[in-house]
Amino acid sequence: MLRCFFLWALIVLTPFAAGVGGELTADFLMDTDPEFPAPALAKRFTRDFQGLWLQALKKPEVDLQRMTAETVARAHLHGIPGLTALIPELETIFTANNSHPSARFAAARALIVLESRDSAAKLFEISQKQGSDLRQLVEPALAKWDFSPVRAVWMARLLSPKTELTETILAIHGLGQVRDPAAIPVLSSIFRDSLRSASLRIEAAQAAGTIMDAGLEGDALQLFASLTPSPVVNRLCAVRLLERHSSDEARQILVQLAQEFDPSFSADAMKRLNELDPELVTPLADTGMGHADQHLREQAAHSYFLRPSVERIQRLAILLGDPHPAIRQRVAAGLFELSQKPEFDETIRTSAMLVLNSDRWQGQSQGALLLGQLQHGAAADRCVTLLESNRPEVMIAAAWALRKLAEPRTAVAIVDKIRRQTAERKLRPIRGVDEQVGHLFEACGVMKIKEAEPLILGYVPKDLTMIRSRGGAIWALGQLHLGVPDDNLSNQLIGRYLDDQANYPEHPLIKQASVVAIARMDAKQQAEVLRKFLTPRPSPTPLGLATRWAARELTGEEFPEPEPDAYPQGVWFLEPLDVTKEHAP
Repeated sequence: MLRCFFLWALIVLTPFAAGVGGELTADFLMDTDPEFPAPALAKRFTRDFQGLWLQALKKPEVDLQRMTAETVARAHLHGIPGLTALIPELETIFTANNSHPSARFAAARALIVLESRDSAAKLFEISQKQGSDLRQLVEPALAKWDFSPVRAVWMARLLSPKTELTETILAIHGLGQVRDPAAIPVLSSIFRDSLRSASLRIEAAQAAGTIMDAGLEGDALQLFASLTPSPVVNRLCAVRLLERHSSDEARQILVQLAQEFDPSFSADAMKRLNELDPELVTPLADTGMGHADQHLREQAAHSYFLRPSVERIQRLAILLGDPHPAIRQRVAAGLFELSQKPEFDETIRTSAMLVLNSDRWQGQSQGALLLGQLQHGAAADRCVTLLESNRPEVMIAAAWALRKLAEPRTAVAIVDKIRRQTAERKLRPIRGVDEQVGHLFEACGVMKIKEAEPLILGYVPKDLTMIRSRGGAIWALGQLHLGVPDDNLSNQLIGRYLDDQANYPEHPLIKQASVVAIARMDAKQQAEVLRKFLTPRPSPTPLGLATRWAARELTGEEFPEPEPDAYPQGVWFLEPLDVTKEHAP
């Protein structure tokens, strides 16, 4: 039970390698071709929040003080300026003898959020007189600000046998954060004491490891060698003691901890070794990547990414089919990055093909994404086969990969799959079919597959149950009719653009795709319709930006820049009236 707790609480997944981008995803061209970057939000706060909240803080009602102080903290994080002017009144509430505990707590939090370091002495003094809840709030801030008078209080707590566990841990955290070397003797007495609680010992070891970057190797070795009464806790402490150590002795201890392949502590040992020298982990990596624990697999793979070779890449590629989504996604992203190095490119493609041809749906999905991103044409036939998968992740990734590969030999299979899915979706709902068909329609547009046009035209009429399919179809129409006006088709598309039927309007993405297709087919007769939506200024929404782009493409004119959306003013329990012109009655 204890081991399970530590697995959950003490180990977190970390990225494989600095520089590895985000996961490979099946994006849509309808979202990015053309791309319409929205203007930055205009951050303007015209109302007098500060003045109103100052009046509220001065009122004697407890709930009004509390709610206002809580609001000040939230509003400062939201970006409302000038709230530091409320610090004196917040200090008054915090220090007053007759303040209610809830109002005092809210005032303290507001002072901390406002980064009122000049209030540190008052926060310290009052928090020591009040309850533990207030100290739990205040003392982490004092540690962050390195308020030195609190150190003596923390030391006294650690030395007193009467200190409660929560207060002891609070003191340990504080001393660790300020990295006070004077705390090492008392911290050592805690993490070496097998009669102390496991959580307290681990916290003490963590703090000591944060404070010291050398000199704790002896303690770590002693803990590692001790098999009773709690070897797992001893090893957890040993790993934390060496968190910042880099000596040869520290490395040897960490290697021994990693070699045990215990999920409780070995992954953390590998993590530190990867920071110091990944070659210390690579001898363990093959075993680690076959372990049932995802954290060990992750750190083992991390070492191979940091020190890649042809043989190691072949082993890494197997993790494209890993059961843990974060691992397989990061492996795919990492392999794509490594493929930019010529010496690894061919090995990555060959290894990914082996995974793509395997039976594991996880590997099929990530293999398709990776090989599609690499535009590896040899994967096209397998991706056609995987269109028939019953896993949404696979059928979508395969369709996306076919669009990226754009191999003409797949055109017949793509059109056939669209036809069958169009018929099948009328009979029953199929998870992932909307996205799959959307990608396949985009593939038709990229490859200019005219044979798909009869199917595409069936997706123009309104149907809000298949937005991605329709968006892909309409985007493809713009490619198939590039520079070739078609009055009948442009009239259908402008109808989609203008459809604002009450309670059942057309989807904005379909409107956007329609206006882009109109511009690409050079349907100049629709320019005047679009012009009406650009006065006095276009909307800064994707649809508004697409309308501006389309009108410019059709007319050659420049239209006004969109007015940036206003930054959200926020919703507060107490707000000043908005007397600006647009809100006037």
